[in-house]
Amino acid sequence: MRIIRYGILCADETTNGELMMSETSKKVAVIGAGASGMMAAIHALRCGCSVTVFEKQKKAGRKLAVTGNGQCNISNRNLDVSRYHGQNPMFVRNLFARFGLDETIEFFDSIGIPFVEKKQGKLYPCSLQAQSVADILEYEVGRGGGEISLHRRVDGIRKTGSGIELVTAGDERHVFDSVILAAGGCAYPQIGASTQGFELASSVGHSVVDPYPAILPITIPLRALHRLEGIKWDVSLSAVLDGKIVRRAEGEILFTRYGISGPVSLEISRAVNEPLLKGKYPVIEINLFPDKKESEVSEMFDLLFSDPQKEVAFAMEGVLKKRIPDIFIGIAGIDPHKRCGELSRQDIASVVQCCTSLQLEPGEVRPFSEAVTSAGGVPVNEVVPSTMESKKMSGVYLCGEVLDIDGDSGGFNLQFAWSSGAVAGMSQSR
Repeated sequence: MRIIRYGILCADETTNGELMMSETSKKVAVIGAGASGMMAAIHALRCGCSVTVFEKQKKAGRKLAVTGNGQCNISNRNLDVSRYHGQNPMFVRNLFARFGLDETIEFFDSIGIPFVEKKQGKLYPCSLQAQSVADILEYEVGRGGGEISLHRRVDGIRKTGSGIELVTAGDERHVFDSVILAAGGCAYPQIGASTQGFELASSVGHSVVDPYPAILPITIPLRALHRLEGIKWDVSLSAVLDGKIVRRAEGEILFTRYGISGPVSLEISRAVNEPLLKGKYPVIEINLFPDKKESEVSEMFDLLFSDPQKEVAFAMEGVLKKRIPDIFIGIAGIDPHKRCGELSRQDIASVVQCCTSLQLEPGEVRPFSEAVTSAGGVPVNEVVPSTMESKKMSGVYLCGEVLDIDGDSGGFNLQFAWSSGAVAGMSQSR
């Protein structure tokens, strides 16, 4: 029985739902068994293609299996073009028109991964296990008749008279009708990320915007802040450049031995790192009381400091976790052990300012090994948005992190992987 999925005429289906490949099936190679690669493979298989996935690691989906602190923030209900960055972030509008959030939910429902929604529209698999997502995607590749060739690094792509030839380790050569490049970016090299995808894209004629780590913790050189290591607190953080707020986020911060991390730090990190790498110097503004106006904080502190015998830091322990008052009062230039009765109005104003709008200078950008994703890659104006096919070499398709599109923290990067991979895979029916 011929079937249609997502508007594409696909292969024959058996009575148990598996797809049967004909002897004349289009031969498709997918380079990379990550999120976008497996998505591409499954959709190419559903369109009747014969698919081989080449993965240089010993296991498929290694990075996917650790995303979202192991829970897999699979997408976001608040999907919007404004959450994406790169030389042409509007590219995602056309992409999502073909395969957006609704199609993503439908696809994952169809393979047994319904979503659950959490704060800020973040969508997760109901299992809250990233490994289960990786395992089920791998299963779907096999169920469709695809092959995942592990420990198989692709070193070259070139046109031949009979198709597109891939050269793998040991100078082995394989010829396919088309190739989908889904080799990922540089983030998280300890589980296999590398520049391989960029090198292969460059070899077929693409330019590459120098990659840099986009979502990762932030270095703060101020040593006093390092004494808060391990403490979590809900704050607002703003990235300020040339006196203007370029990015603001609210959520949980984690103070570390080198600076700050946690969800709210990751959300603004790109707005901090990008100008730093261009020789500009943003500042980070932190507010420990994001749900209060500055005047309300001032009134609260007047009440807290009303007992003249209390030490200033101790007076604040009812509204902040231990150690935070000592550090922030010290940064304000006041002895934390000073008695409240000894505070001047200027002292109180300094404490209020420090707790509501403390400006911190960021240090050097953290390494790729700590990054969730990387920015940079192949400019999207070098691919056809409706198919993801390369404009430099016909028959080659690109998807996922190898492209110069990166999203905000919160499931936006995985959504780009699902969408770009699905479109690249569906395009193999042509």
